[in-house]
Amino acid sequence: MNIWDWLAQTATVLPQLQMQQVFHTASWLAVLSWLSVKFIPLYDKQWRWLVSSLFGFLVLLCWSTPLSSLGLAFQSPSLMSLCLCVAAAWEDLRGPSRRLFYSTLAVQASGWMWLLPITVGWMLLMDTFGFLPWDIYSIGFEPALVWLAWVLMGLWMASAYLLTLAEWHRKVATCVLVATGLFVYTHAPSGNAWDAWLDPGLWLFAHIRWLQSVWFQRTRINHS
Repeated sequence: MNIWDWLAQTATVLPQLQMQQVFHTASWLAVLSWLSVKFIPLYDKQWRWLVSSLFGFLVLLCWSTPLSSLGLAFQSPSLMSLCLCVAAAWEDLRGPSRRLFYSTLAVQASGWMWLLPITVGWMLLMDTFGFLPWDIYSIGFEPALVWLAWVLMGLWMASAYLLTLAEWHRKVATCVLVATGLFVYTHAPSGNAWDAWLDPGLWLFAHIRWLQSVWFQRTRINHS
């Protein structure tokens, strides 16, 4: 069996139950830590992340109700959300805040980047209600989509370095590549690539960031 046959057979395998549980817990811990870190009254961002993550871990460890309730209401965050939250924490632990989520609008990801998850999310939503003539969600089980994403993100990463693009290009491309790699290895959270790249929370966050970007651009034009 060559590597392409192996990839074709394993790309559509559903994740093991233990793997689903591990990534479900880890993803919610990362998301809850990211949501709560800015509310902790500590000046040092490294300590904020430590306290926030430790508190979230103890809550999920000692009290199973929040995790099960979040799972029932929102399912599991995507691997992309997990990678973005970890990347945000890593930037703070390294030093000055240059995070994709909290950096100033002048240096954060361009507004057009947020249009991609917004568009994909709307298409998946319309597909859920049968408003589209084709089935988009089922494509997420096809191995071709995963490897197409690998190629596109690899080209994006190479372009970011060769053309010396803004740092956020490399950050986003890296997060997508890592999330895709985790999906290929674990098939979390559902065995479908769309669920690994996008979840309702990230989709709504993309709307907020896109609207903020549009408002920022309009305000800057009015003041220029």
